[in-house]
Amino acid sequence: MNSPLANTLPVEPGTALDLRGARSVKVRMFGTTATVVHRRDDVEHERRRRTGLADLRSMELLDVLMDLPARVAVPRSSLSPAVLRVLHQAPFGVVRIEDSSVTRLVSPAVTPVLAVVYASRWRDGLERASEFASYLPRMFVVPDMPPNATEALAEASFYGVGVAVGPRSAPTTELEPEPLSDWQPTTAWWWFCEQVYRFTTDHR
Repeated sequence: MNSPLANTLPVEPGTALDLRGARSVKVRMFGTTATVVHRRDDVEHERRRRTGLADLRSMELLDVLMDLPARVAVPRSSLSPAVLRVLHQAPFGVVRIEDSSVTRLVSPAVTPVLAVVYASRWRDGLERASEFASYLPRMFVVPDMPPNATEALAEASFYGVGVAVGPRSAPTTELEPEPLSDWQPTTAWWWFCEQVYRFTTDHR
């Protein structure tokens, strides 16, 4: 099964990095600002809009939801009192609780696929882009290559970080970001998705 983080944005070396045709949003997370390219689940987005459900911020709730299959009724008797307590406190539209079963209705409304950090200095860009290493492929954009270009690119490659060089409006990709080949969905990843969704301007 392919990772849902697979990025369809062209980021091959020698090509222009152009985000204009992608769905993206500027986010402020982990002490840095990045542009996050993402795919949106239009069905889930519309469902949330209709029910008034925005982003989910409770890690405790997301942790419980991770263990529930989407749109499948789970017997209440199979859930602990602690889990049921968390679900009863969930916002409207997250779960459907009936006499004998619980059904998870919610799923991530966006899937982030690429984080792009813009920096004026190489080291700053590398370090800031690395903050997103646990969640999705990432790259940074700087105005110029450093004098030790070969060594610098080798270091970025070691960390799996992509690099583009040039003006913000039209940088050229020098090194493509590595995919997260061993990616697995986690509570922290779902939380990250919700954070990105919160920053989108049209999710309410």
